[in-house]
Amino acid sequence: MGFKIRHFHMVIIIILSFIVYANTFSNPFVFDDEFFIEDNFKIRSLGNIPSFFSEPSVGNLYRPVRAVLYSLTFFLWEFNPAGYHLNAILLHTFISVFVYLIVAEITGKRRISLFSAVLFVLHPIHTARVSNMTAGFDLLGILFLFWAFYSYVCFRKHDSRKAFFYSVILFILGVLSSEEAVVFPLLVLLYDLCFMENFESFRKLGAEIKSRFRYYWLYIVSLLVYLAIRFSVLSGIGRSEVYFLGDLQARILSTLVIFLRYIYIMVWPMNLTIEYNVVVYDSLFSLKILGAILIYALLIFSWLRLYKNHRIAFFSIGWFFVTLLPFSNILPMFTFMADRYLYVPSFGFVLLIAYLLELIRKHSRTFVFLILVMLIIFYSSLTIIRNTEWESDDILFQKAIERQPNNSIAHNDIGQLYQEKGLYDKAFESYERAISLNKNNHVAWLNLGTLHGEIGNYSLAVKYINRSLSIHESYKGYNNLGLIYNRMGYPEESILELKKAIDFNPRLTKAYMDLGVVYAENDEFEQALLEFDKALSINPEIADIHYNLGILYRMIGREEESKRELGIADSLGFGS
Repeated sequence: MGFKIRHFHMVIIIILSFIVYANTFSNPFVFDDEFFIEDNFKIRSLGNIPSFFSEPSVGNLYRPVRAVLYSLTFFLWEFNPAGYHLNAILLHTFISVFVYLIVAEITGKRRISLFSAVLFVLHPIHTARVSNMTAGFDLLGILFLFWAFYSYVCFRKHDSRKAFFYSVILFILGVLSSEEAVVFPLLVLLYDLCFMENFESFRKLGAEIKSRFRYYWLYIVSLLVYLAIRFSVLSGIGRSEVYFLGDLQARILSTLVIFLRYIYIMVWPMNLTIEYNVVVYDSLFSLKILGAILIYALLIFSWLRLYKNHRIAFFSIGWFFVTLLPFSNILPMFTFMADRYLYVPSFGFVLLIAYLLELIRKHSRTFVFLILVMLIIFYSSLTIIRNTEWESDDILFQKAIERQPNNSIAHNDIGQLYQEKGLYDKAFESYERAISLNKNNHVAWLNLGTLHGEIGNYSLAVKYINRSLSIHESYKGYNNLGLIYNRMGYPEESILELKKAIDFNPRLTKAYMDLGVVYAENDEFEQALLEFDKALSINPEIADIHYNLGILYRMIGREEESKRELGIADSLGFGS
C-alpha cells in the first residue's frame, strides 16, 4: 500500500471523526460526569498521582493510568467541558487510525482498511464512549489495547522483536487503564489461529501454538500480576455492591440473550439509550433461552466453516465475541447491558462488513458504492443526532424511559434528577415505579427512604432505608440512616449507624464528617475533632469538612483555627 495513499486515508478518518463529533463540544457535564469529574477531588492535584497506583479510585475501581489522564486533563482544562470532549474525540480518532493500520497489516488491502476505519469512526454505537466525557477516559485503555495488538501483528508479520516488547508494555498500560484489555492474550491467540502460514492440520496447528507459547507467557504473567495487584487494592472482584439482577446461572442465561441483542444493535443502531431493560432468565428451559442456544449452535457451525476459506470473516466474528467476554456478567456488574460495551467488539463487526463489501465488489462495484454511501449517511446522521441527546440529563433520562419504559434503573435515575430539582412528587412517583419494576432495586429503596427523610417523614425513611439494607448492605444506606436518626433526636442510634458506614468502607470521608457533626451537636467536641481529622487525613480537599471544622472551632472559642478552616473551605468553593 502506497505511503501517500495510506496517509491520505488517515486524513479522511481524522476529518470524519471531528465532523461527526463537533457538536459535542458545547455539551456540559452530564450523567456520571459529576461523580467522576466535577466532584472527584483527587484528580485536582497532580501530587495525588502516586496514590492512584495503590488506592482505589472513585467508584471503587482500579484504573490508575486512566486516573493519571483524569488529573492531567483537569490540570489543563479544570471545569471546561470542551477540553474533556476534545480528549474523547482525540482518543477515538487515534483508535480509528489503529483500526485502519491493523486491517492494512492483516489484509494488505487498502479498500478493506479504509472501509473498516470509516465505518468504525462513524458508527453511532460509539457515542456512548465519545459523547460521554467520563466514558471517554476508558478509551485510553482501549487505545493501548489496539496499539498493542497492532504491535503484535507487526511482530508476527515482520519478525520484529522490538514490536513484540512494545506490545507487552502497551498491554500492561492497557489493563492499568481499563479492564477491557484483559482479553488481549486471547486476541493474540485468535490472530495466530487465523493467520498462521502453511496451515495443514489441527495437529500442526497445536504444534505451532505450543511453539509460540514462549511469547504468550509474558502476557499471561503480566495479566496475573495485574489481577493480583487489583485484587489486593480493591479487596475483591466485580461490583456486587450495587448489583441486584440475579445469581450466576441467571446472569449467564440472560447474557446469552443480551449478546444476540448486541448483534441486532450493531446492525440496526436505532433508539440507543443509557439504560436497557433486561429480562432475567433463571431457567435453561425458557423458550427464549432454548431459541438462543439454537441460534448459537448455528452461529458456531457457520463460524467454523469459515475458517478454511474466509479467515478474515472467522477472525472478525471471533474478535466480536472474545472482546465481549469482560461484559458476560459472570462477575456482577451494575449495568447489565450497555452500548459502551460494544466499542471494542465493533471492530470485528466493521471488519466483517468491509470484508463482505470487498467480496461483493468483485461482482458489482456500483452496488457496493451505493451501500457504502448509505451506511456513511446512516451512521453519521444517527451519531450527530445522538450527540444532541447528551446535552442534558433531562434529555438522556427521558429518552431512556421513552425507549425502555420497563427499565427499573432508568426510572430511579430520573427520580434522582427530580429530587435534585426539588420536584418531590415526580421523584416519589419515579422511585415507586422503579421498585414496582424490580423489587430488588435496593438503590431505589434507599433513594425513596432518603427522600422521605428529606421532607421529614422519618418513620417511612427508616422503614425504606432498612428495606434497602435488607436487600444489600451499603455505605450510603448506613450513612443516610445515621443522619435520619440524628434528625429524629436519637444520637446513640445515629452514631451506631454512622460507625457501620465507616466499617463498611473506611476510605470514604462523609461518614467521618457526619459523625463529627453528631458528636459536636451533642457537645462531645474532642470526639468531633477526632472524626473531622480522620476525614481530612483521607481527603483534605473537601470544602464541607473544613467548613464544619471551622464552625466547631468557633463553638469552642478557637477563633484563629476557625478563620483558617473557613478560609480553606471558601478557597475550595464551599457553597458554590
